[in-house]
Amino acid sequence: MRWISLALPLLILIGCSSSPVNRAQWSELRLMPTSIRSLGENLPEGSGLALHNQTLWSINDGGNDPILYGFDLTDDSATKVEKVTLRNAANLDWESLITTSEALVIADCGNNRGDRIWFQFHSISWDQLVESQGLVDANTINVKLADVTPAVERQDHNRDCEAVTEVDGNYWLFTKNWRDHKSRLYIVDPNSDQQSVSSHQSFDVAGLITGADYDAKSRRLALIGYGSGFAVTQPFIWIVPVYQGQAQFDQAVRYSLAKMGQWEAIHWYQGHLLISRETSPLGGALLAEVKLPTQMH
Repeated sequence: MRWISLALPLLILIGCSSSPVNRAQWSELRLMPTSIRSLGENLPEGSGLALHNQTLWSINDGGNDPILYGFDLTDDSATKVEKVTLRNAANLDWESLITTSEALVIADCGNNRGDRIWFQFHSISWDQLVESQGLVDANTINVKLADVTPAVERQDHNRDCEAVTEVDGNYWLFTKNWRDHKSRLYIVDPNSDQQSVSSHQSFDVAGLITGADYDAKSRRLALIGYGSGFAVTQPFIWIVPVYQGQAQFDQAVRYSLAKMGQWEAIHWYQGHLLISRETSPLGGALLAEVKLPTQMH
């Protein structure tokens, strides 16, 4: 998404504040992201992360070309950047990347205005991506949220989306609720070309969810986001256990991040988390690592 201008009138920012929430699950620990490299030259609006064979892939969001950017995670200089263009898909508002064993999936689900009817998921097999020579064609499915009514209400609605991940073979889509600061979960069948889905669960995340990733080994879901209004300076990560296909939000823990910014994407990596920040007045585009505490609080 585009950054939220800090130059807006303060009364507008105050109007975005949320109602009081239960903070019993909020840890007192503040996690410090460790910088890995700047992303500003190619990915000023990096909105998704996907890792395959040590190549980290990312995307810019809406208004940019339909290009995937890949670089070697082990190369500290990051001088070599691979660019792969999708020939048969536009970038309406790419907001998330899904990593599966067979493919990289682009979630075109951004909906700042609130009037979008269909979301698209563009799938490219890893083999095709490796052999692409700069151009690929994607397989696309179309998804509609069945329990909402589209209408133009820019950044004043609960129908936006920037966070999708794979859990047990399905895509889990989390809404970004500008109005009530909750998030609804929708489960998408990747094998259905066109489908309407209704929400399964709703979580009181107390903020705007911008990224999601699931670790099948530990069966933990990670959600990243930040607040609105003055709370835009307060990014956070939720760690949510998953059991028998259900997100156990009553057992989740929320950690604040000790480095400000519009953190837009998250990806599990060797038991820790890679996160990316979009360019904004709060800081430049950045890839960083976050290490979780050994003993969860």
